[in-house]
Amino acid sequence: MAQTYSQKAPFNDWWYWSECLVKRLRTIGELYRENGEAERGETAVSWMKKLKENCMVPVVAARKGMKTDEQKAEIRKLEEEAIFNSAHMFRELLVNLPFMSSAVQDFLGLDWRDCAWPDPNEVEEIDELTGLPIKKKKKKGSGDQRVSELFWGPKARQDEGIRSGKPEDGGLPGILNNLLLAEKTTSSRSPTEYGQAMLAAASQQGLATTMGQMEKMGVQVNFKPGGSI
Repeated sequence: MAQTYSQKAPFNDWWYWSECLVKRLRTIGELYRENGEAERGETAVSWMKKLKENCMVPVVAARKGMKTDEQKAEIRKLEEEAIFNSAHMFRELLVNLPFMSSAVQDFLGLDWRDCAWPDPNEVEEIDELTGLPIKKKKKKGSGDQRVSELFWGPKARQDEGIRSGKPEDGGLPGILNNLLLAEKTTSSRSPTEYGQAMLAAASQQGLATTMGQMEKMGVQVNFKPGGSI
């Protein structure tokens, strides 16, 4: 089940989902370049860098120290600025993600729905005549893990893929849209499990500050609170 937000999300959640976008944009950039779309590839990489640099501002400040009231107040201010900037970029990306998804599908000659990870609980179809399992035709894109992760996210976190790029089809666009809608409420920012993982990384000097690095070090980031988009 995907993460939902009924109230404003804390900075660390914005950082988490920014990192998800960074990973997906990196893959989009690679696929664009590999298919003769160098200019579009550079645009994707540019978005990726802006997202990462934006969230690292309060993170770096927190790692320098957040002991005094003045330091904590300054970091809260930087976090709010990073959230404001992230929201602006998320809105722009929500406009562009359907075009990016469609472009990748077009030049790879596939449909995003066909790139889903195999369902481990799916029952094999049996041929009535032979009594043997029916071999299913291999779908396009199924041999490139990058493609499956782009559209459906990592196997254990399938709400992190871009899918069609439209919020109504769920995945990462659905979560981004949900984050933005929650910002319009008058609620306060409450900690979540997503944010706690990112906070642990930011508060310990020398510890990794990206999801990929944290996973290598054994820090769990595969949280799945209840709810759905």
